[in-house]
Amino acid sequence: MSPVPSVESTVEILRQRSWSWLLRNAIIPAGDAAFGQRLMTRLRFLEQAQWWEPNRLDVYRSHVLNRLIKVAYDEVPFYRDLMKLAGITPGDVRDPEDLRKMPIATKQMLRSGYPTRTTRNTGQRTYEVSSSGSTGANFRVREDPETAGFNRASFLLAVQWTGWHIGEPHLQTGMTLQRTADRQLKDTLLRCHYVSAFDLSDSGLDAALDLMDRHRIEHLWGYPGSLYFLAQRAAKSGWNRPLRGIVTWGDNLYTHYRRTIEGAFRSRINDTYGCGEGMQIAAQCGSTDAYHVHAPDVVVECLDNDGNPVRPGELGSLIVTRLHPGPMPLIRYRVGDVGTMGNGTLCECGRGYEVMESIQGRDTDIVITPSGNRLIVHFFTGVLEHFREIDCFQVIQQSAESIVLRVVPARGFSKDIASKIVSQLHDKGARDLNIEVEVVPEIPLSPSGKRRFVIANPVAGTG
Repeated sequence: MSPVPSVESTVEILRQRSWSWLLRNAIIPAGDAAFGQRLMTRLRFLEQAQWWEPNRLDVYRSHVLNRLIKVAYDEVPFYRDLMKLAGITPGDVRDPEDLRKMPIATKQMLRSGYPTRTTRNTGQRTYEVSSSGSTGANFRVREDPETAGFNRASFLLAVQWTGWHIGEPHLQTGMTLQRTADRQLKDTLLRCHYVSAFDLSDSGLDAALDLMDRHRIEHLWGYPGSLYFLAQRAAKSGWNRPLRGIVTWGDNLYTHYRRTIEGAFRSRINDTYGCGEGMQIAAQCGSTDAYHVHAPDVVVECLDNDGNPVRPGELGSLIVTRLHPGPMPLIRYRVGDVGTMGNGTLCECGRGYEVMESIQGRDTDIVITPSGNRLIVHFFTGVLEHFREIDCFQVIQQSAESIVLRVVPARGFSKDIASKIVSQLHDKGARDLNIEVEVVPEIPLSPSGKRRFVIANPVAGTG
């Protein structure tokens, strides 16, 4: 027999439902109208499209793909030249299978033409976003409010799969610690309690757990590395309140991370996979460990070294096409990660999206400072991706007291820039580390073909 809810909990549930309704039907639509995001319109569409039959999804994807290819050919010199070089026209790419007729676009290719040859005018205000991904190489794209709204709608759909409703309190670990006015407004409206993913000291973790208690937070989001240490601290301190949902992104969700986090908070993790270039790619629904590809948003190919599709279950390079063109189309874009596709069987949840078995290759190590702070991958990317004067980087922890920051310089790099980088790293959480900047002509790839950009010496301890 289920326990009878208390009057207080019933009142809170009714209050939350009212707030969620107001956000979905008034506040967010008003913001969409003001800023041109179309977030709520897109989310409502995705909430319906996730249950479509695969054939209906295929028809929709082919339709939006046709538009994407035509827009890219007509308005973006980079893709027009690429298609001419391949001897194809927009009419030759009619469905996702036809995408293989086009060459793969790499970060290096897109960077060489950015922004004049790789971007288009959408009629909206555009702005630049940066991503360093798992390779440590800075990469910039142009985004507009509509593209951002589509990306956020896909993310909100995925977190709703945990049972979260818009406006429910949640704790998020992140790296954007300077909350601008628009971010503060978002945090307030969505009841997001934003804490540092950089400060993983015991005192910082205790403060996060206390915040979750004070605000009766039942949903936890963030980087796996940060949530792993939060879970360890919760277990050690006897914090044992079960949560309703956990969402992770950004880093590799290692098996021991999942086991520790789910054990401490007694809730299943739904891992998500996207990239800083402005797209959500896949997410777990909670029914199985498979990842649903966001079919209305992207086409995902999994290829071998010769560019041929690998068989289901085999590891391959992930090539992604974002179906919304935005200011900077990304067509057959090599994201730099590897994964495995499913065998075509749909998930038992009933959604019509194709699934991926796994996403791998986002290798990270943890740098431990002498004071016990734990620096995950996004500590470094959160600082270094904003320096145009560096091309790519790699962090190596040689001892418990020091790290070497290898930098491939770009235009404008100098000793003063190196000093500013060190100063910012110290200010944000690495104060007690000795940081040596080493300028190098290139950063070598690992045997897997990826560039590890955080390498922690086991002797120093990796948490």
